[in-house]
Amino acid sequence: MKTIHLFQFKNSISRKLPFFKEECRLDNLNDLIAYDLMNTEKVTEFIIEVHDDFIFEDTHKEDLLVMCQNAKEIIEHYFVTIMNDYDVI
Repeated sequence: MKTIHLFQFKNSISRKLPFFKEECRLDNLNDLIAYDLMNTEKVTEFIIEVHDDFIFEDTHKEDLLVMCQNAKEIIEHYFVTIMNDYDVI
C-alpha cells in the first residue's frame, strides 16, 4: 500500500495542487474571514491509501470520487482569487 494525495477543485480531480500562487494561500480562519467569500476558492486535498499498482490515469472519475469520499484525511485549502480589482490566480 502507498499513500497518495488527490486534489479536488470544482469538478476536477488531479494529483497536483491547482494553479494558484502560493502567496495567495490563506493560512488561517481569520484570513478567510477577512476576505469576502466571493473572492476565495477552495481546493480540497484528500489523503488516500491505495494499492502499490494504482495508476491515476487509468482510474475513472467516478472511482476517484468514491476514493475521495473514503479518504483517511481531508484538508481544505483556500486561496484569494481577486485583490485590488485585479485577478491574481
